[in-house]
Amino acid sequence: MGNIFEVLDFSKLLVVLLTTILPSILMLSLILYSDRKSREPLSMILICILSGAFTICFSLIIDKLIVTLNLVNASMFPSQNSYSVYRIMVLAGVEEYAKLLVLHLFLYKNKSYDDIYDGFVYSSIIALSFSVIETVMYVFREPTFAEMTSLAILRNFTSIPLHIVCGVVMGYFVSLQKFSKTKGRKLLYLLASLFIPTLVHTIYNVFFSIILIDATNTSIITLILIILFVLSIYFVGVMFILKTNKLNVTFINNGYYPKHYKFLMRKNDYIYEKMRRMT
Repeated sequence: MGNIFEVLDFSKLLVVLLTTILPSILMLSLILYSDRKSREPLSMILICILSGAFTICFSLIIDKLIVTLNLVNASMFPSQNSYSVYRIMVLAGVEEYAKLLVLHLFLYKNKSYDDIYDGFVYSSIIALSFSVIETVMYVFREPTFAEMTSLAILRNFTSIPLHIVCGVVMGYFVSLQKFSKTKGRKLLYLLASLFIPTLVHTIYNVFFSIILIDATNTSIITLILIILFVLSIYFVGVMFILKTNKLNVTFINNGYYPKHYKFLMRKNDYIYEKMRRMT
């Protein structure tokens, strides 16, 4: 595409930008509002918001290296379909790894990460930052104003929520890792915090890849399948948010976890552990 101003005048450019970014600003506001009783420092939130530039660049560079160095090619797979699924999984894994890297490099050991719900806040904002930049990149590749706005609206209901859901899942497992009492559990949930979001992301990408293969198929059944699939992704996100919040209430109140969460510290345990490490 040539100069963007050859395609859009200022008013249309503003409409495209608002359509692309405004829903994500609303989502960010909802995430921060949900944590209003224990607000995170502005510096931590800014790291999450600005992380999209790093995670996008990291993902693009790693994917380019994989292709350029020909580390894996179609000849290694029994069929083109299996190779395509592998490529989708690798791309999803690289993106999720980039987000997890930000979380561990800049936030995981910070003293402000002091309860289970913080994992949801940080990880979902990191994911939101990535998805907004990715959406802007895709939207402005479109040749016309109508196609730009249509794609922005579509991604506001599909791709951006998908990335947030992956962030929610990642944050849940990272908090289980951080507040686990044993090293074995910490390693288990470190792996889960990468592999489970990657799995969700891969399933999403494979589903829409299959749909796009037959883009002319606009039957009501196809539309219903898409709606049900997207709603199922939303459902996964809501369930993990509720689980995270429930565990956090127990953590803060030094209550009793359900049997299968006995490995988690309570707030007093965590404070004691921090003091022990300082002495």
